Amino acid sequence: MVDHVIIMAGGAGKRLWPASHDLRPKQFMTVQGDDSLFRGTINRAAALDISGYIVVVTHQNHIQAALEDAEILPPAVRDKLVLLAEPQARNTGPALAYAASWLKEKTGRDDSSVLVLAADHLIQDVGQFRDDVENADKLAGQGYLVVYGIQPDFPSTGYGYIEAGEPQEPGFQVLSFREKPDRHTAQEFLDAGRYFWNSGMFTYRLSVFMDELNALTPEMAKPFLQSFSVPPEQNDEGIVVVNPDENLTDLYRSLPSDSVDYAVMEKSGRIAMVPAGFDWNDVGSWDVIADLGPEPNAPVFEKESRNNFVYSDIPVALCGVEDLIVVHQNGKLLICRKGMSQLVKGAAEFLLEETQ
Repeated sequence: MVDHVIIMAGGAGKRLWPASHDLRPKQFMTVQGDDSLFRGTINRAAALDISGYIVVVTHQNHIQAALEDAEILPPAVRDKLVLLAEPQARNTGPALAYAASWLKEKTGRDDSSVLVLAADHLIQDVGQFRDDVENADKLAGQGYLVVYGIQPDFPSTGYGYIEAGEPQEPGFQVLSFREKPDRHTAQEFLDAGRYFWNSGMFTYRLSVFMDELNALTPEMAKPFLQSFSVPPEQNDEGIVVVNPDENLTDLYRSLPSDSVDYAVMEKSGRIAMVPAGFDWNDVGSWDVIADLGPEPNAPVFEKESRNNFVYSDIPVALCGVEDLIVVHQNGKLLICRKGMSQLVKGAAEFLLEETQ
């Protein structure tokens, strides 16, 4: 099994406005059951019974929300939890370089294996998840950066794709990464049978990741390899919090803002994939949440209306309408036709500019 888990908990979650906002983005939302997406991800990591740390990388503005969300975690989980606060949002490449550098300095080892998770994914089959992580760890032990491929069941245009190549037990070598396709290309990928959705989850040895990052995007790796020092820690109810110091703040100013996919994965020749057997949902839009069907958290009255979804903190009445998404959160209202929630991000950005 992997030694540590890294959880990426950045991003603004504008596609889930107005429930997701600057100080409490979508990873702190509850969309199924009692746990937020963030707490569910931590519990999933803890279920692996790892020997090391559960490292959360998030923006410094989100540390308080993370602490509040983690309050009810069992002491044994909180004792493994470390919150690394970034001074700036620089995308997933620098976030993972920071986490790798912190783990190396903290443990004195760069051969540790890690599982990288996103804080806003929904996975319920923990048993199968554990099996797939063990398979990925075996591949990582062969010197690969391992991605988790999701078997597509429809021609999605909202996900990037992974092209699987020759078998590399217990998975496959990766031939290529493909950007989000148009509908025709997505159908071709589905028909070919060798393309998988890119889950954005990884397993690798720390040394392999930093070596590849240094070789492929040295402007991102070298500041960590040459001038990184561990910022001071504080303990908050059993949870370690690492706030930025002056050195880390200066280091981050020098970094390019880029995703780990662009910085490493799409350039490296050391990529393998395990097909994920677990259920997976990246909870990326209101249409996705509507399909999950969470229980209403306020009274909803409908008259001669059908196929609507309401996520509201106040009572809502719908009369004579259909196929609507209605969201009222944080004093703001969204009304959207089902199937059109990809437009929400633009609306959120416009309204943020207008109200500043």
